[in-house]
Amino acid sequence: MNIVSLFAGCGGLDLGFEKAGFNVIWANEYDGAIHETYRLNHPNTTLNTSDIRTLSGLDIPDCDGIIGGPPCQAWSEGGKRLGIEDPRGRLFLDFIRIVRDKQPKFFLIENVQGILEDRHKDSLNQFLMLLKEAGYRISYELLNAAHYKVPQDRFRVFFVGIRNDLKNKFQFPDVVSKIPITLRQAIGDIVEKPRYYKDELVIEINNQRANHDTYIGAYDSKYMARNRVRTWNETSFTMQAQARNAPQHPQAPKMKYVSAEQRIFERGCEHLYRRLSVRECARIQTFPDRFIFVYSDVRDGYKMVGNAVPPRLAWYLANQIKRTFSYLMGNNAKGNFVKYQTVKQIPVDTIAVQYPRTIVNNSVIQDCSNLELDKHVLICLVSQENITTFLDQSAKIYYTGRNFPSTVSLNNLFYFMPYIKGNGIKDLYLIKVVRVGSKQEVYPKCPDNNFRLVFEVEFVKHLFEGYKPIHLNIWHTFTDTILSELLKINELDKIDKE
Repeated sequence: MNIVSLFAGCGGLDLGFEKAGFNVIWANEYDGAIHETYRLNHPNTTLNTSDIRTLSGLDIPDCDGIIGGPPCQAWSEGGKRLGIEDPRGRLFLDFIRIVRDKQPKFFLIENVQGILEDRHKDSLNQFLMLLKEAGYRISYELLNAAHYKVPQDRFRVFFVGIRNDLKNKFQFPDVVSKIPITLRQAIGDIVEKPRYYKDELVIEINNQRANHDTYIGAYDSKYMARNRVRTWNETSFTMQAQARNAPQHPQAPKMKYVSAEQRIFERGCEHLYRRLSVRECARIQTFPDRFIFVYSDVRDGYKMVGNAVPPRLAWYLANQIKRTFSYLMGNNAKGNFVKYQTVKQIPVDTIAVQYPRTIVNNSVIQDCSNLELDKHVLICLVSQENITTFLDQSAKIYYTGRNFPSTVSLNNLFYFMPYIKGNGIKDLYLIKVVRVGSKQEVYPKCPDNNFRLVFEVEFVKHLFEGYKPIHLNIWHTFTDTILSELLKINELDKIDKE
């Protein structure tokens, strides 16, 4: 898919999408201090340097998606929080204007969590209304990058829209891990001493380690009002766009509390305190070391890194978008996705008319040791009340809702995989019997005795480790999937650690 990047910055968001297989064909960034960095690291992308307010849809190539992060200062806790009254806040409207003009299949917008504050409620509602009027179904969510293998606590809001005619809605990826990546894991191998800069120009690339440069300007009172040190065994604070606000290196002890308005460096350890270097900040943002930041003022290096979307988080979001369109379009992109199509629902009562309330499919297999790769697999959502038995693989029965996909040929079904929200699919069961029954079989006190399809199942094996397909809606059932297709799936959570 071809995409356009607006407010591209140094291209952290773009890098994540590129790693996910998207083609960033055109980007816009107005800040001249960033241009060389973007061109160096994205040589295949056309960089436009115009003020976005002067651009029309005719200036921008046709594309499948538009991504970007309009300036956040108008909404940020660290700014004046003027919102739409700030000229930078109104640039959000230019993003919307271009989306309306170009009508891509999807868009993604990133911004700070401050945009969700009550003081900005009217502005947010205006943005959402304009995006809906432009013809999109909108999903938005506050994400912590730390939950997506990024070694920092970083909360950002993401807005994703899918064009109405595509008849789908984006759902955000599940949390990947709540176990934080520590500073030691992220930067522990950087043992070289950085170069130190205040106001002097950076003349040449650090020949020891690119961008291992540290700002040594004064600390303001606001900075010294709270602890700025995380230990080696903790995840980092948020990377800041301003050099003076960069976190301290974990070699130093935590800052000593004096009062609610003041902390100080531990006496006798002052020599250990220094800000993280640009490269260390970039590592924590999950930029690979091959990504070079070009600057003559070290503060511009911090700005580029701090304003970026962590590429690893962008990668997870991009893959979720790719999954959405893979299912939506019914393709099997590079073998990473299960073939899927939306299917018509019919009442189970209709099935009950066709089949007696006894066994309708007897697939009893004595030997489960050999998997038959040409057999069809049914993947269904497991309701909350039934999750426990599927988590410990003790489940013996699965019953459907009152409707079931009409395209399913019951006699062709052989395997069953439960989809557990938050866990995805991984366990393979053998379908022993399919019949018509009721919920009362499992829950005798349940007043609902309507017909259900009942699958009697037997656990076979653990097929995937941590694989999570697209979020399923209750009516979305994978009906055209065979076991060999599932086994082709690549583990998407493996990120290239360059």
